[in-house]
Amino acid sequence: MTNLLPLTGPVEEPVTIAEARAYLRLDGDDDNAVVAACIMAARQACESYTGRSLISQTWQLYLDRWPEGAIILPRPPLQSVTSITVYDADGGATALDLGDFWVDSAAAPARLLAKSATVLLQPGRRLGGIEITYDAGYGDSWNDVPQALRQGILMAVANFYEHRAADSAAGLPAPIAALWQPYRVVRL
Repeated sequence: MTNLLPLTGPVEEPVTIAEARAYLRLDGDDDNAVVAACIMAARQACESYTGRSLISQTWQLYLDRWPEGAIILPRPPLQSVTSITVYDADGGATALDLGDFWVDSAAAPARLLAKSATVLLQPGRRLGGIEITYDAGYGDSWNDVPQALRQGILMAVANFYEHRAADSAAGLPAPIAALWQPYRVVRL
């Protein structure tokens, strides 16, 4: 069993309030809080739809046991693996040497593979005994995010802003899905 938890979120959003306000054709500073909430919701919708991390964020992946073959690191693109920790039955932690693992960061999602089975210390804790911490995202700034994803986010912001009082949830509009679809992570 695997469990993926966000450790730190992005420090900024992939579009600025000023960009969103210009896209929405809003004057003044009214509704900045609403626009900011729409931006965050649009980014989360994009990340959920694509299965990607847009702005740099840290994730922790917990495994109950070592899998056969490579470990899949969700939420690409991978920036770096920062730690691999194995817990014993008493909760004691042992950090594994990252040099004992190959990392395929070009794959989406990225893959992690031990160079030798002998480095795979077996966890004593039966649930979540293996903890892998890694950083993912296109970069630290909004300008690192591909333009098609950013354009779709602006369109989603407009959709959320215009329908913020709606009682029913509508699906993702087709033009937004068309922009995000090429970036969608598909597991076979």
